[in-house]
Amino acid sequence: MQDNRIPPQKRPMTEAEILRRRELRRAAIKKQKRRRTLFLTACGLAAVLLIAGIVLLCRGCGHTEGSPRNESIYGSFAMSDKSCVYTFREDGSGELRLSDAPYRFRFTLSGRTLSIDFEAETLTDCEYEVAYIDTGLELTAGKGTTTQGEKYILNRTEK
Repeated sequence: MQDNRIPPQKRPMTEAEILRRRELRRAAIKKQKRRRTLFLTACGLAAVLLIAGIVLLCRGCGHTEGSPRNESIYGSFAMSDKSCVYTFREDGSGELRLSDAPYRFRFTLSGRTLSIDFEAETLTDCEYEVAYIDTGLELTAGKGTTTQGEKYILNRTEK
């Protein structure tokens, strides 16, 4: 017995089939547009978050919380009564002036630890913990000092 039906690809489509295919194609295009929009939105959001993260990391590099942006150990710093003035130079040398008597030293800054090595053997080498504040430095006495743990505020006098 021979099948007299026309194969699906050869027979003419009915109006209902044409409408159904159109509807399916439109739905597929809508779905594709929705996916593309969702993908582009996710990419845009990821890019914004990445840029914001990089900016925050760059702003925070080398700065402790609450520290001014021009923080630097280099320059001169004095106690409020000017009886004690520290000068730190970029070459690692420095000078402590106590009652106008100069005492030369070499210093290193490792993280927040300031190590001072006095040239005069009569003076004891010492360490301080450094914190940068709006007006200058806050030094906390450490190893080699007679007043360990005591804090000293030094105001910047010049850079």
